[in-house]
Amino acid sequence: MARETKMYFVVGLGRFGLSLCERLVALGQRVVAVDMDPDKVAEVADTVDYAAELDASDEEALIKVGAKEADVAVVAIGENVEASILTTAILKGLGIDRLVSRAQTALHARVLARVGADRVIFPEKDMGVRLAEQFVNPWLSNFSQIPGNGYIVGELKPLPSMVGKSLVDLNFRSSYGASVLLLERDDAKMMPGPDSVIREGDKLMLVGDRERLADWIYKLEKIDSEGEV
Repeated sequence: MARETKMYFVVGLGRFGLSLCERLVALGQRVVAVDMDPDKVAEVADTVDYAAELDASDEEALIKVGAKEADVAVVAIGENVEASILTTAILKGLGIDRLVSRAQTALHARVLARVGADRVIFPEKDMGVRLAEQFVNPWLSNFSQIPGNGYIVGELKPLPSMVGKSLVDLNFRSSYGASVLLLERDDAKMMPGPDSVIREGDKLMLVGDRERLADWIYKLEKIDSEGEV
């Protein structure tokens, strides 16, 4: 299935806003980016669909560059809390379906939610948490966290006890706290069915409970270090 293309409106082109724009474009999305700093606008101009230098507290200016047509708006303004709140309120008033705003503090986050942000993010805090987790659990660097729950997505090789058995034989979801999204075999990927048999050398793309998958990884590491089967 082809990925749906949406129009993203990004306000604020610091490191976070810039990296967001670049990744969205790489994922095939349409992006309009705005900032008051002409140097930042120039930096992203050749990457996004449209970039503009403007004051995001100017509602008419936002409308002129297409804010009302956006499917998703992201207020990525950093230190200027007042501008962040005002911009969030203006964009909410334009009827944008999905509005995400960056917060500096818990109080800032509460105000953003009250003026209309559908989601509030803390990029620096979130990155700090992820880095700490990866220091303690290095295997997490190969997985993506699903926001709002304890599920993660990533790739693992099967345990020896799984080889030669089908997913239904293993009662896979109940036994391992995970579902197999894709099975990679001989450099080809396939969507497995209940009767799919796991072979040695397979790789499994999984979504599952973090603690259950951590136990799986512990067993693999033990096998690698001790040669257990």
